[in-house]
Formats: sequence, C-alpha cells, structure tokens
Amino acid sequence: MTSFLLVVFDGLRPDMVRPQTTPNLLRFAALGTRFAHARSVFPSETRVCSASVATGCLPRRHGLVANRIAHPLDPTRTVDTGDMQALRALEQDTGEAVLAAPMLAELLAAGGRDCAVLSSGTTGQTFVLNPRADALGQVTLSAHGAQACSAAGRALLEGLPPPPPAPAARAAWIADAFRTRLLADPPAATILWLCEPDTTGHYGGLGSPAQLAALQTADAAFGRILDAWQAGPHRDRLHIAVASDHGHATVSGHADVGAALAGLPAFADCTLLAGSSGGIFVPGGGAERNAALAEWLTRQDWCGAIYAADGAELPPGVLPRSVLLADHRRAAHVLYTLRTNAGPSAMGLPGITLFDGALAPGAGTHGGLLSAELHTVLMLAGSRIRAGAVSEWPAGLTDIAPTALALLGLGGGGAMDGRVLAEAFVDGAEPADSPAPESWEAAGPGYRQRLARTRLGPHVYLDEGQRD
Repeated sequence: MTSFLLVVFDGLRPDMVRPQTTPNLLRFAALGTRFAHARSVFPSETRVCSASVATGCLPRRHGLVANRIAHPLDPTRTVDTGDMQALRALEQDTGEAVLAAPMLAELLAAGGRDCAVLSSGTTGQTFVLNPRADALGQVTLSAHGAQACSAAGRALLEGLPPPPPAPAARAAWIADAFRTRLLADPPAATILWLCEPDTTGHYGGLGSPAQLAALQTADAAFGRILDAWQAGPHRDRLHIAVASDHGHATVSGHADVGAALAGLPAFADCTLLAGSSGGIFVPGGGAERNAALAEWLTRQDWCGAIYAADGAELPPGVLPRSVLLADHRRAAHVLYTLRTNAGPSAMGLPGITLFDGALAPGAGTHGGLLSAELHTVLMLAGSRIRAGAVSEWPAGLTDIAPTALALLGLGGGGAMDGRVLAEAFVDGAEPADSPAPESWEAAGPGYRQRLARTRLGPHVYLDEGQRD
C-alpha cells in the first residue's frame, strides 16, 4: 500500500539549501518537485507551524496561536506550548483539546491506517503533532525520552540506543530510528521532525559554522534515509515530502517591551507574550482599550507591524488581526512584530530584527512576518510525483496534510484549509485559479505598514509584512 513520509528540517531557510551543506536535499529535489513559493503561517513559530502541519488548518481554526499563550481561565498566567505537561494541564483545566481541528492522525485512524510521529523537537512540539497518540494506539517517539513518548513509542524506544544530548546528534538519532526501525515496513504516514538547523541557529548563530555543521549532520541523516529508500523495495509505494516550518531572521539588537509597557499604569493588568513577534492580552478585550494600546505601539520606534482584534474602528496605521489568518479566541487582543529590516546580516543573510529576550545579536529568531521568516522549503518526490520539476504556484504548511491524504487515497482533506498539491502529481492538474496578489496597508501619523498576501482561489498565503 502507498505510504507517506514528511521530513521537517526545523527552521531551514531556502537560501541555506546549498551544495556544501545540504547535498542530499539537493539530490532529493532533483528526484521530485520543488515548490518555489512555499510559505509558513503567522506567527511563524514552531508549535504553531506544527499544529498547521498536523491539522492542515490555519491557526484561526486549530487554535494553537503562539509558542506561549495566555491561559484561557487566568490570563495573568501563561502557557509554554513547548512543554508537553503544560499542554496536558491546559486540556485538563479547560476541558478542551489543544487542537480544535481534526488531525491527520485521527483521519488516518478512521480509515484504518496507522500514523507515527518521530521528533527531536521539544516535548510540547512533539505532542502537538498527535496529542491523541495513546488513545489511537499510534507511535510517538521523542528524542527527549520515554516521558515524551506514547506507549507504542516507548516500546520502540526500548530497542534503540539512548538519545544523545546534543541537538544535532538528537536529530540524526531520530532520523536513524525511522530508517532502522520503520522504513522497511513504513506506517501509512510518518512525520519525522528534525530540530536542526533551528536549535543551533538560535544558540550558535544564524549562518555560523556551528549551525552549518548541524545542518550537515541532519542532511547526512536524511541522506541515509534517501539511500535506503532508493535501494529498497518500498521505492514505488513510499512518497516523501521535505519541508521546513519557518525561516529565520538575524537578531540585530534588543527591545524590552515589558519595561516599556510597565510605564503605562492604565495597562498594568495586561499580559505580555514577548518575542520577535508578540502579543498583549487585554483583560476583557474591550475595543477602546485594544485601540488605545495599539495606538501607543504605533509611536514606539522598536515596534514593527501592529494588528488588533476585529470588531471596532482601529487606530490609523493598525490592521485587523483577521488578515493574519490567526484570529482565534486564544489569540492576544493586540499582536505586533518588532522592528525589522530586509538588509543582510554580518553573515550575508537577508532579514534582521530586534528581539525581546535572551538571544544574543547574531542569533537566529523567528515568529514574525519578514520574508526570511515566512519563506520555507517544500519538496515532494515519489512514483506519482513529477521528477525534476519546479512549481511556481503558492503552497504552504496547510497543504501537506491534504496532499498526504490524497496520495494515500483517503478522504478528509476537503475539510482542511489547505489544498492538494496536485500540480506536482504525474497525473495531476494545475489549479484552475490564478495567483492573485493582495496588499493590506494602513497609515497614521509617523507610521505606515503593509502586509502582502497571495490568494489562490479560497486559499491565502502570507508573503511578508512590516513597517515601512
């Protein structure tokens, strides 16, 4: 039977796919179709992206709207979605599932097919890819050990060497676990999530020798899977997608939004969710308070793009939160990015940004709307996929799950936000609609911003947003 494997290189920028560092990714691209205009979602943060991959839906539907969210029952508390136990506690507190949309794993189970998740990402990131793994009897294997695995994953873990501590080694370990334990008889669908080059980009520097070495390690581990796939009997029935969940920008300096907000007594009760992009939860979410806070942000030099909850007249220069496709009830009432610049970093990589946190200048970060953060890698290969092709159609994270279901001959993809990437199929057709650029602009005294999107029929992709 046909099977599907998704390999995610967390945080891989398309312009870092180079012969010196990723020869195996380039070898894979030549075997199938590369999507030249693949995009992330907003915020371009790993757990948000993981949820979009797992559900084929946008944040406005799946509800995991940031790496850190305000607790729905007590917004003075925040929830770190990178912590599996924090997510389980959130479900217990609220009686609601972490993901509000049906998952690929659930649809597979309903069709009598199995699903496996193998990840070297955080325990929360791994959990988000299939929160119901135990209930469904499916494999979740985490490089962080037994406490982050499902029961089926723990059984698999017992036959493996202990996960190594270094992030790049963990990424190779999880890839080798799939190759040695599952590739010979693969599940119907597998999500294999490699934490590199993201982790080393954050803490070793974006484009640094340390990050490039980590990327080489991850690429080599993928190369071993590719060799086994090409030589094995499953070549004709296993289809492989390779993706990144977001890109990276370079930290150029810092902003202390909390200190600035502390100087506003009228907003002392607000909850700040900080980062390279952030949000401010306003108790009650009143339109007047939201507007006053957003207007104050337009006067801060460190602030980039600004969005506020829909439903009332917004201050000049502020755009409605809904245009980001992330307007879920869990989202902060006011969303913002920090000041960015498209210019190159010291390492020659386009895209620099201020950061609110402990990352040093030169480090990689993401979450915002820079082109460097939103542009992603996406490739697809297999017996039903066009070889040596480049698709110029817009594509994104939400398109992966419905495409997998179509290749597996299962239903459910039509209820997702994403589309089937049929233009890559040997027997597929190009979309009937033409890509249509969209521009959302707003201006006020001393402040102007613009958001660029691309629409393909009912599907919308974010291209870039920033303060002019």
